[in-house]
Amino acid sequence: MAFPDLIMRRGARLFTFIFLGCVVALGAALYLQHVNNLDPCPWCVVQRILFVVIGLFALAGALHRPRAFGMTAYATVIGLLSISGIAAATYHVQLQGDPARAAQCAGSVVERLLDYLALGTIIPSLFQYDGPCTLKPWSMLGLSIPEWSLAAFLSIFIAVALTTIFGRR
Repeated sequence: MAFPDLIMRRGARLFTFIFLGCVVALGAALYLQHVNNLDPCPWCVVQRILFVVIGLFALAGALHRPRAFGMTAYATVIGLLSISGIAAATYHVQLQGDPARAAQCAGSVVERLLDYLALGTIIPSLFQYDGPCTLKPWSMLGLSIPEWSLAAFLSIFIAVALTTIFGRR
């Protein structure tokens, strides 16, 4: 098997797994919202947007099956988006830990930006927010929703970083 073919197969698998991980994360969010009646807050919606965008880039990378340069390009974009997700989820975790700051979530710049973009009117079941940033109404294995989101974004970043670093050898 030629070296470029190996890179293409590794990249296709990586991007497929990332795409499926994003689908699972979004499916879990929709389940918690529509079955458990846990309305998302503005920061939840920001993280959902990042999962959608990462998932779309990963799907494009999986279907494209790029060679070394293309794989690095897709991995770099996905890595940068996952860093944005890490930042958003970390901030959300900090908000939930400080109720005084979390109360400022209402009317924040993020909320105004989401209102301006009107994503909640385009796909309301996914991007409409009504929940407060202060609640921790659900946890699994001791982790809240934004902590699970943080773990997912960290996993994506580590996967693309390791594949990019070790894929060159």
